[in-house]
Amino acid sequence: MLDPKFIRENLEEVKEAIRKKRVKVDVEKWLELDEQRKDLQQKLEEKKAEQNKASAQIAQANDEEKKKIIAEMGSVKKEAQVIDKKLDKVKTEWQKLLMNIPNVCSPNMPEGKDDTENVVIKQVGEKPGFDFEARDHVELGAALDIIDIKTAAEVSGSRFFYLKNEAVLIQMAIINLVFSTLGDKEIIEKIIKENNLNLKATPFQPILPPVMIRNEVQEKIHRVFGDQTYKIQNEDLNLVASAEHTLAPYYMDKTLKQEDLPKRYIGYSTAFRQEAGTYGKDMGGILRTHQFDKLEMESFTDTETGLEEQKLIVALQEYLVQQLNIPYQLVHVCTGDTGKPDYDQYDIECWMPAQNKYRETHTSDYMTDYQTRGIKSYYKTKEGERKLLHTNDATAFAIGRILIAILENYQQEDGSVLIPEVLQKYMGGKEIIGG
Repeated sequence: MLDPKFIRENLEEVKEAIRKKRVKVDVEKWLELDEQRKDLQQKLEEKKAEQNKASAQIAQANDEEKKKIIAEMGSVKKEAQVIDKKLDKVKTEWQKLLMNIPNVCSPNMPEGKDDTENVVIKQVGEKPGFDFEARDHVELGAALDIIDIKTAAEVSGSRFFYLKNEAVLIQMAIINLVFSTLGDKEIIEKIIKENNLNLKATPFQPILPPVMIRNEVQEKIHRVFGDQTYKIQNEDLNLVASAEHTLAPYYMDKTLKQEDLPKRYIGYSTAFRQEAGTYGKDMGGILRTHQFDKLEMESFTDTETGLEEQKLIVALQEYLVQQLNIPYQLVHVCTGDTGKPDYDQYDIECWMPAQNKYRETHTSDYMTDYQTRGIKSYYKTKEGERKLLHTNDATAFAIGRILIAILENYQQEDGSVLIPEVLQKYMGGKEIIGG
């Protein structure tokens, strides 16, 4: 959430963010409640001061004076209780509105109403030119016996799938590729230099996070997706919709040293989404499913390096896709398509030959201190000042989506699929599926 002081002092910028992100929240009502909250808080403190003063007087008074003071304080106590009850009600409504006020937008973020107005920055790689009609990943997966959607539908329902045989090995190869790449200080240093970034070449630490999160924590980091979230019955727990959900609060209620930053993590987990409201959309394959595996980057930085950190992360995303030699485009997400917590966002969309278009496979979100304020994640400067950490999260690979891109871009006329060269060393040198 935003700092209330920041909202008061930068009201027009906040109003612009609300307008640009098309968020429905009454900031004027919040300001009104903010004044009521401060006024009631002051009145409550005055009543408590009266009670404290009376307590001191009672200690010095005789019996008759004590009775008089106690009687007067009975009235003050009742008044304080009425004020306190009003304050609780105002604070609840004030907090609810505060949580819905979005992060401000980067001045570089393009303004637009939805994903149709995202801005393509560049396109990289040559699209495959097939001399045959391209098959989609569903047909390829079934024919090669590596993706079984039919059996999964019988066992679990729609939007589930079995990965089998070489597809499983490709998934494991992708995981190995990501962990070895992001854990390599020399690669990080190389990409920092190539992009003229003033950052430390700290490698990403591998981490396997929990796939369940307490509702209160998920709300504080602004990663509750309403009817998209799977809730655990009779438990204060939700299934995560991405590894970032349990990575972002890793330093909850903690204070790091600035000299120990950045803290970078590469997490791997299964994620779960109900996909409510998307019936009929991408129903036929594994692009939009209830359960999927994902490799996610999460970094914690100081205020000065958060923007540069996002540039590094986007460059790393591009590097990983380039290693697979898959055509892609880099997209600057517009204000109407970005999330409430995002200060800036970039997507990578990989070419899907069977659909004859680019589809989103990666996202990179820079959220400044919007997430860490609620979970009280701080760092201390060398001068001893305590500041909120800044967070970046980004996709390394969403397994299902990148598997689609591999199968469709590397397919051969006979129905076989070549394995990207960079993955072959993790698969015992295997070069082809079905050949």
